[in-house]
Amino acid sequence: MIRPVIFATEKGNRYLYSPSRNQFSLTHPLVNHFYSLEQDAAGIRALLKEARKRGMYTLEGIGTFSYGELLTRYRKYSFLKKQGFFKPRKRLNLEGGISPADIEDNIGRIKQLIFEVTEDCNLSCAYCTYSKYYVNKARASREPNLEEIRKTITWFLERRKLADSRLTISFYGGEPLKNMKLISEVVSALESLPGNRTRFKFTMTSNGVYLKKYIAYLVEHDFEVGISLDGDSEGNTYRLLKNNRPSYPIVIRNLDYVQEHYPEFFEKNINFMSVMHNRNNYGTVEQFFREKYNKVPLMSDINTVGISDEYKSEFYKTFIEHKKDDRYERTPMEQLMLKHPGVKEVAAMFEVYSGMVFKNHYYMLQPRQNTRFRKKYIPTATCTPFSMRAFMTTEGKILPCEHIGREFEIGWADKENVHVDNREITGMFNRYYKKIKTFCDKCYFADNCKECMFNTGIENERPSCDFFMSQRKFGEYLSRHFSTIENDYPFFLNIAKHAFRKEGS
Repeated sequence: MIRPVIFATEKGNRYLYSPSRNQFSLTHPLVNHFYSLEQDAAGIRALLKEARKRGMYTLEGIGTFSYGELLTRYRKYSFLKKQGFFKPRKRLNLEGGISPADIEDNIGRIKQLIFEVTEDCNLSCAYCTYSKYYVNKARASREPNLEEIRKTITWFLERRKLADSRLTISFYGGEPLKNMKLISEVVSALESLPGNRTRFKFTMTSNGVYLKKYIAYLVEHDFEVGISLDGDSEGNTYRLLKNNRPSYPIVIRNLDYVQEHYPEFFEKNINFMSVMHNRNNYGTVEQFFREKYNKVPLMSDINTVGISDEYKSEFYKTFIEHKKDDRYERTPMEQLMLKHPGVKEVAAMFEVYSGMVFKNHYYMLQPRQNTRFRKKYIPTATCTPFSMRAFMTTEGKILPCEHIGREFEIGWADKENVHVDNREITGMFNRYYKKIKTFCDKCYFADNCKECMFNTGIENERPSCDFFMSQRKFGEYLSRHFSTIENDYPFFLNIAKHAFRKEGS
């Protein structure tokens, strides 16, 4: 059962979160005290009788109250209890799963195909997920076969149910621009497909070292390019060339060249991604990109999933120790708005737990808490296979996405065919759902989970989750975000304006 959570903000205000009503209530300390006493099976009536004799009641650490106020607060507690505010809520039904038909439908509606065109890279970034710090197989200099890629794309197009829609084709590495020959061959093959009605959008993630060399081609074919850059020169000192010299000067020269010679392309098609570590922070990175390129980057904290036990201590000492924690500093939150993780967390908390955000008028008449527990949910936030994308490695393995281990393949491609067994994939995912469910059943965050089960050690006998929420941790989570709201209510209203605007506006 999910029990009510009482929490206090930085300003000392106390709130009750009622899971059965999916609603918050500002409450007096005495109301919360009555609930705590009842939870401990203490005699509330005996307490009232004793307070009546003395004419007062002292709540340690809070203050002394008259009997009249104590009685008033008890009546408020009784009212809230009668209205179900203190009623536990049963947990979500996490018995959901997928079927072969679901996978077939996903294949027909897939939005993105990602191809690893090389394992080789011209950088040697200290925090790379293929560095010594992470549990990963060694990278080689393998390159995929053009015919395997062509066969894979054709296989998905033949099963496509959205013939007139756009399909994103993305190139991944290593550094994808190290194999521009293969990329150009794939693009040419797709642009010459006879009778094709699918519109292709080409994208890639690059470190920018070869950007100037191939920019004319990228502009000609309207590529969307995400450049990995961690802010200013200090922020990029972990991003080194193979000879351990800094990559930053080269990348900046290339970016400046593109901005000068292809300004429209730079404005529309160049985006940035930054990793947060102990040599940068949200404030400095936001300021750098806004002043230098009038852009807002996508920022994410350094990956702490899959770190080798052997190097865990060294990893935290190298990249995390002395890291400035400005995750909840107001200036970068206001500047970045919904691109800032702290702002997204506040918006998500209010959307899921306030009971005040409705998708449409129907939801206002039929609140979701009346129906949500009849549904069967799939544990975690893991994408179902092919629902968003598929990733093909240089070896021809097909994975659900580019962020998970190669041991979780769901198919493979060769020069002859694409091999995908929907029943086998269904069995694999449903097995994993069943395994992680026992863990998720105890989590207060199960209905707002953002974690992928492939980051939990799901292949092991006992998975674990860094984002697991006990009742205590959930209270701390609510306290942190309510404190943000209380400390600057106009700022919260601005978050609400951006996060909950009407569809189409």
